[in-house]
Amino acid sequence: MKRRTKVARSGVTWKTKLSGVANAVLPSRAGRPNPLVAGDSVFASLFAPGSVCAVARNSGELLWTTNLDSHASSSVSRHAGVLYATSSRTLFALNPRTGKIRWQFSPKSKPGEWIYSLPAVKAGRLFLGDRCGNLHCLDAKTGNLVWRRQTSRGENNQANSTALITGSSVIAANNQGVVICYSIDTGATLWRQKVDGACTGELLRYNSKVLVAAKSLYAIDLKSGAVKTEWNFPAKVVRSVAALGSRIAIVLGTDFQMQPSAWNNPSAFDGKLVVLERGQEIARCNLNGTPDMRIEADTGLIYTADHSGLAAFRLSDASLVGTRRGEFALPQVAGGRVYALSGDGELSSVPESQAF
Repeated sequence: MKRRTKVARSGVTWKTKLSGVANAVLPSRAGRPNPLVAGDSVFASLFAPGSVCAVARNSGELLWTTNLDSHASSSVSRHAGVLYATSSRTLFALNPRTGKIRWQFSPKSKPGEWIYSLPAVKAGRLFLGDRCGNLHCLDAKTGNLVWRRQTSRGENNQANSTALITGSSVIAANNQGVVICYSIDTGATLWRQKVDGACTGELLRYNSKVLVAAKSLYAIDLKSGAVKTEWNFPAKVVRSVAALGSRIAIVLGTDFQMQPSAWNNPSAFDGKLVVLERGQEIARCNLNGTPDMRIEADTGLIYTADHSGLAAFRLSDASLVGTRRGEFALPQVAGGRVYALSGDGELSSVPESQAF
């Protein structure tokens, strides 16, 4: 994969256009950035043709590219000197300096799309759900299987959500709306809870609770599995959620199952951004579409991204800071700069003050 690096419009330190990219961006159900800034490098997951690359953080110079075995996922992650990337069928552990594959793991040996979740890594353990309904616990250094558990039985039990590791336990959820807490060491089930719809996003820590997005949003006690709070939104479903401190940001979309006639109304495909403070709504605004979302801790801003553009909102009142046209993945802010990936495969580093 070749690249072209150049200085563009005022305020852009560098931008690197990667060649051979059909569509770099896969919509995300987790609030993880793509690209990922770590140390002196910027790492990107490129959906099609299915690859991972690294560029130099200070110049955008292409350092390496590693091709995967199918379409790449929506982001990469780095832990303890290992870069983890997923395709739709395989998890890869890469050397972040060279892109060389250290080990790989696939839930199934036969062809097919087996992975829609993202890996969760902590203290030498890696957890990954698969579309057969299993949660896999792997040794993060070797990729060896430690244990595997089926989250539930029956149809549509796909474990597409991204797990939450907390203390000595890991919490997963599936498309049947089953939330399960396992012992990290043994895989023993500690508790189970049922929610009102499919769970496909990332499970988030919120004080002593886990936030689970289904049709409604749930705050579930980490130790007991009891539902502490349930937020319902009439005629709406939760599309994504993010949290920072005492505040929760939620993207809502139309509940087409309750309102099938809404498919004929173009405005029904637009969403709403809702901000909660200690469980109470403090702000709300309209959105174009139902974009992916993440909160950047360094700025306290909510970033949304989809095929139509990149936008930033204040977490305090959901007011719009600015927008940028084009298809983007969720950006990362680091060192006063915004690092972004566009749908056509352009990586860029922009001063935060000039990002919009």
